Amino acid sequence: MKRLLFVTSDQTGRFDESTPAAEMFQKFPFSMGAIRYNLDRLGWTTCYASIGTCAHPLRLARLIDRFRPDVAYTYGGTVSLNPLFCRRFLCRHKAFVVIHGWDDVYGEVWDAVHGKLPGTLMHWMERRIIRNSDGVVTLSRYNQQRGRAWGVESHYIPNGADVPLVAPGACDIKLAGRFNLVYTGDMARWKRTWEVCEAMRHLPADIKLYLTGVTYPYLKPYASENCIFLGLLPKPAQLAVMAQADAFVVTANQDCNAKLQEYLRFGKPILGYDGRLNLFFTNGRNALLTRDYVTAIRQLAADPELCRTLAQHAAQDIPVYTWLEIAQQFDAYFDDRLQAMRST
Repeated sequence: MKRLLFVTSDQTGRFDESTPAAEMFQKFPFSMGAIRYNLDRLGWTTCYASIGTCAHPLRLARLIDRFRPDVAYTYGGTVSLNPLFCRRFLCRHKAFVVIHGWDDVYGEVWDAVHGKLPGTLMHWMERRIIRNSDGVVTLSRYNQQRGRAWGVESHYIPNGADVPLVAPGACDIKLAGRFNLVYTGDMARWKRTWEVCEAMRHLPADIKLYLTGVTYPYLKPYASENCIFLGLLPKPAQLAVMAQADAFVVTANQDCNAKLQEYLRFGKPILGYDGRLNLFFTNGRNALLTRDYVTAIRQLAADPELCRTLAQHAAQDIPVYTWLEIAQQFDAYFDDRLQAMRST
């Protein structure tokens, strides 16, 4: 039986090495929770380690020697060099590959969140992680291009999304606009969510933006009758809100975001930031990408045929995989990397 250790920078305290995959999936039924759960279904034995273990090389080395993974899958810039260090200097068990799961542009995020000096360190670490790992999985075409510039070919596996089950009566929130936009997920400054909130100040009150997720204090001044913060909702309620949307919004300058696949499952037009999203969408064909949200939102609200066409082309052009299908892609890639290790 193959053994997989998740080495993560997770500092939420929700999960640790004792958390079974099924319990993690119940609380976190997407991204790593869904991938881990479905890899268990495919025959892997998995263990999930949070930053409390992974940030300390001696603790991590003891876990590696105890668990004896075939694959250490690293996630998060702060800890992803540690299993490489442990394998070389601290572990008795060395017969494992280190695969990095590359999501964000780490240095940019640290620039925005922590400042330029920490960001410079993370830019340096990010390149070391990508160049020294035994394999890299990315869900970003932009990061794939960056890796090639460093001499590394990253394996592309996108995010997944299961078919949403919208339960009748899951919430009593009714979207009240003539045209309703919905944004879900994180709203940190580097996600640029404030830009669409600012745009709502210049649009009529019957065009409404509903945002679900933790509301950051810096966004509260934007709250109005057409910019409505619903807060963090239970997943069934969030899906019920999404089912009422006329269009979805994604504001980050990223071409990878779990919300993209979830949005696509609903068959509604997507409005996004005109930047790296061009590596995922074809602007004007299967999404509307802009840096002028006011004009773009007016355009969508006034043109039902444009909305229908964008959604139809997105369904034709962009495959969306279930989380089981995504796990199958990880399974195949991990097997490939293990065969490469054993043949050397």
